[in-house]
Amino acid sequence: MRAVVVDSQNVKYVKDMKVPTPEFDELQIRVVACALDELDIKVQKGEFSSLVSYPLTPGYQISGTVQQMGSAVRGFSKGDQVVAILPLDNGRGGLAEFVNVKHINAIKKPNNVSFSDAAACLLDGLRVYHTLHYLAHVKPGHFITIISHSPALNRICVELVRGMKDVRVIVVATTPPELNGLEGQGSHVVRVVDPRCESVVSCIMEETGGLGVDAVLDFQDLRGTSDKPHTQPTNLENHNNHDFKSNDDMDSVNPKPAGKHDNTLADGLSDRKDVDAIGEVDGLGTHAAEGGESSSLEDFFVPKALIIRCLAVHGKWCTTSQTLQLQAHESMQLAMRSASVCFLFEQAWLLSPRHHGKYLHILEDLMASLKKGVFRPVIAKTVKLDEVRGSLRLLKSTSKSG
Repeated sequence: MRAVVVDSQNVKYVKDMKVPTPEFDELQIRVVACALDELDIKVQKGEFSSLVSYPLTPGYQISGTVQQMGSAVRGFSKGDQVVAILPLDNGRGGLAEFVNVKHINAIKKPNNVSFSDAAACLLDGLRVYHTLHYLAHVKPGHFITIISHSPALNRICVELVRGMKDVRVIVVATTPPELNGLEGQGSHVVRVVDPRCESVVSCIMEETGGLGVDAVLDFQDLRGTSDKPHTQPTNLENHNNHDFKSNDDMDSVNPKPAGKHDNTLADGLSDRKDVDAIGEVDGLGTHAAEGGESSSLEDFFVPKALIIRCLAVHGKWCTTSQTLQLQAHESMQLAMRSASVCFLFEQAWLLSPRHHGKYLHILEDLMASLKKGVFRPVIAKTVKLDEVRGSLRLLKSTSKSG
C-alpha cells in the first residue's frame, strides 16, 4: 500500500509499505477520505512530542470500508462503511490506502452520508459537542458566545446549538464568511459581532442586559483561514483516487491584559485608558499588525482580559489554548464571578483508558445530524494522495506562529 510518511526532520514522502495485519481488537479499513486540520499542524510543529514518535503517518479523521477484522471484534462486517478518529499515539494515520483502527474508535457511517462529509466533521463535531455538554454544561436559558477563526467550526457549533432549547448565541466573527452567512442562521443567533469596529464587551453586555454570558467557547487557538475552511477533507474516491484538502493557519498573540471589570452595560466604555494599552479602545479585539501596517479581519483576536469581562457569575470560559497563563488580577476577576476556566483537548477521549469507546455516542449523534441535513461541513478543495505532501507543507508554512 501507499502511505504518506513524515520523519523526524519533518520530511514528507509517499512510501510503499506492507499492508498491516489487524490485531485481535482492530479493524482494517480501506481509507476513502481523510480530513486534515489544526491538529495535524500542531503535530508537525512538534507540540505533541511526548505522544508521537517518528516516522509517522498523519491524518486523524477517516472514513472508509472495513476489509478485515480481528478475532475479538463484534458488530462489524467486511464491507461496512465506517468513520473513525485515530489517537495521537497511533503512529499510522489516515493518509494511507489502509489503516488499522481499534474497534472502540469506529462506528458505522450512514449510507446516504458521503465519505468526505463524514470525515470532515469528526474532530470539529467532537470539539463542539464536548464543549457544549461536558465542559460548559449548556442548559435552557443560557447565553453563550462563540469565538473562532474557523467558518466551518462556527457553523457546526451554531447548528448543534439550534437543537438545544432556548439557548441564545452571540458569535464573534473573525473571518468574513461568518459575517456573510451567520446572520441568517436562526433566531437563536442573536448577534454577530465584528471585532474590527464593535466593542466585544459592550455588544455582549447589551444583549445580555449587563449580566454577561454563561459560557464563552473560545476556539481561537484552532486557527482557521480567511478564504478556506479549516477542516481539510481527504476524498479517496473509488479507492484509488486519493484526494485531500489544504488549509492555512492564523495568527494568535498574547496581548497585555486590559483593565478592571465592572459587570454593567457601560463596562465596555469605562476602561478606555486601560484597554488602550492593549492596542484597541472600548473592548475591541486586537490584531497582530505592526509598524502601522493594515490588518485583515482574520488577524483580529479577543484577548483573555476581555473574555473574562464578558463572563456572567458562574460563567465558564472553555478554551483550546494549551499555554494559557493568567495574571493575578485576571484570576481575581474570575474568582469574583465564581467563574471557571475549562480546557478542551478532544484527544483526551481517545488517550485515556478510562474513556475508551465512551465518546462513540457523540460520533453517532454527528452522523445522525449529517443524515438529517442538520449541518454539512464546508469542503473547499481535494487533492490526490501523491500531492498531499504539498498540502502538508502548506498547512505548516502558511501558519503564523502565535
